[in-house]
Amino acid sequence: MDTGYFMADERSAHGRLRPDIVTKNDWVMKAYGQFPVDVANVSSHDLRYFTDARARAEFSRAEPESLFGRLVSANTASESPAIAAPRPFIIRELPSRQNGLKPVRVAFIGLTETTPAPPAGLKFTDPAEAARRTLPEARKSADLVVVLAKVKSQLEVARIAREAPGIDVIIDGNAESVEDAFTPPVYVGATLIVFTPFETRMLGELRFYRNAQGKFSTKQRFITLDEALVPEDPAAKLVVDAATSAESAARSNSKTLLENWLAGSRMRVTTQPPDAGSPRGESLPTYVSSAVCSQCHVAEYMKWANGPHAHATDPLPARWVEFEASCLDCHATGSNPATATTKPETARLQSVQCEQCHGPGANHVAKPGKGYGRVANMQSACAACHTAETSPDFDLQTAWAKIKH
Repeated sequence: MDTGYFMADERSAHGRLRPDIVTKNDWVMKAYGQFPVDVANVSSHDLRYFTDARARAEFSRAEPESLFGRLVSANTASESPAIAAPRPFIIRELPSRQNGLKPVRVAFIGLTETTPAPPAGLKFTDPAEAARRTLPEARKSADLVVVLAKVKSQLEVARIAREAPGIDVIIDGNAESVEDAFTPPVYVGATLIVFTPFETRMLGELRFYRNAQGKFSTKQRFITLDEALVPEDPAAKLVVDAATSAESAARSNSKTLLENWLAGSRMRVTTQPPDAGSPRGESLPTYVSSAVCSQCHVAEYMKWANGPHAHATDPLPARWVEFEASCLDCHATGSNPATATTKPETARLQSVQCEQCHGPGANHVAKPGKGYGRVANMQSACAACHTAETSPDFDLQTAWAKIKH
């Protein structure tokens, strides 16, 4: 089992998982398929990956026995019919080691801390309240109830035990230092709380013993994962090496993709009229750059040149490890979202130039006239990039006052 935060959560400046981190997490998915766990608690740090992965083609029809079918989180709820929340609990049946006794049924309930915030369409509820609400239903079908928790502190775990009496064991995955990992087990009421080790340097083992009356007692220990005692597993080593290589390749690809686009986009300026070439004789859209616009619109150009849009590409080189082609939808001009994922060169010009808002200008340059480039709905146009996720404090009126032209 896993108590949560088993997916990497390094994010870009806009709160999205970096491309190399997505690759790393994809390999965690593969590893959990090859070396399966019975149940995994989805913490707030794991939720972004799973929500995004659900929308990807390779995971859209995941089999029930995949990791998606083994995720739990009782205090994650859906606010959208398009997004499914993890199940609050899972029942696992274990054969008894005592002849003649029926199998033991164990209910695993998942609980997470409430930060970072969940993706749009999901919400977190109080973990203690969720445990109290879920416990009776889980208890109906189980001999034992085990909570897998990744919450903010050991005091929070104790609060859950007090406010949801009847839990047999809480396994707390909050240890984020070696010292925290050695917190001894503690009882809060009848609930045993045990703490997981740091970074899997040890294996935590919890054993249950059933007496003649059907009651359970427990013993727990840590097993140090020392190479002398626990030799390296060749099959697991292959997965780790492949994952490390894929993660490194993803970072290299981001850097190469950005460098190639920067080199190519510097020279994409033309003052030539567009080629005629569509089946109906219309001109194909061609971008000419703000420098060409400045030949007639000097004041507007100066306003743009001294504003933030003229420098929209500047943050990309410094954040190359975060780069993916979709960044160009908002940090460049002329990007086609339908093809930008695979063809970043379709973003013609660096930064947010005049034509990103007003449309390709070659026809207008060839035949100037009124009516070109009118933005019919400024709110909609700006909201394409300035979303709640990328620009949480964006206000249209304030922004327009700064760039008005």
